[in-house]
Amino acid sequence: MDYPAEKFDLILSSLTLHYVESFDTIAQHIYKWLIPGGSFVFSIEHPVFTAEGSQDWVYDKNGEKINWPVDRYFIEGKRNTTFLGENVIKYHRTLTSYLNILLQHGFTLKEIIEPEPSQEMLKEIPEMKEELRRPMMLLISVLK
Repeated sequence: MDYPAEKFDLILSSLTLHYVESFDTIAQHIYKWLIPGGSFVFSIEHPVFTAEGSQDWVYDKNGEKINWPVDRYFIEGKRNTTFLGENVIKYHRTLTSYLNILLQHGFTLKEIIEPEPSQEMLKEIPEMKEELRRPMMLLISVLK
């Protein structure tokens, strides 16, 4: 992709950047494409969620969820996993890598959110209680 420098005042990305091999390269481009004071807002699968690779709970002999596996957290790179029944490749990075890459390219951190289900969701959808056991998503907002 190639766009003129300082072309956009806002760049959004929803759940795509964990599929991109070089976050460093895309962050560098986005910084160039934003106007001064422009915003880059994105969501990714949380690094705790992508670390181990299989992206599934560990179950006991009765099929009950025991825990979410976190393994190879500090070993960044390709992860083969299944999404909606299809084999996909994702790229795991640590939280440190995401944040430091943004800072190294000149971004200023505005907000970081690890979303969790609202009380309303917890009441209406019983399965949402499981989402309180580990973060699944990460939202980051930065400014140029």
